[in-house]
Amino acid sequence: MLDDIRNHDAHPSHEELRWMSADPLTGAMRTLVMIGVSVIVGVVASFALAPDVPAPVVATLGAPGR
Repeated sequence: MLDDIRNHDAHPSHEELRWMSADPLTGAMRTLVMIGVSVIVGVVASFALAPDVPAPVVATLGAPGR
């Protein structure tokens, strides 16, 4: 099999040792932080680029039909 990059040696390579020692919680935390930052940037950009909408006209106080 030419695409089998893992040999049958019982000793893992340096790259395999790094993958085995990776902490999944640290990766998940970094992913959540990056998602949070991207959401914050998106919200700030949408507010910054949104056109200013004039305030709605308030009806005058008085009797109906005047």
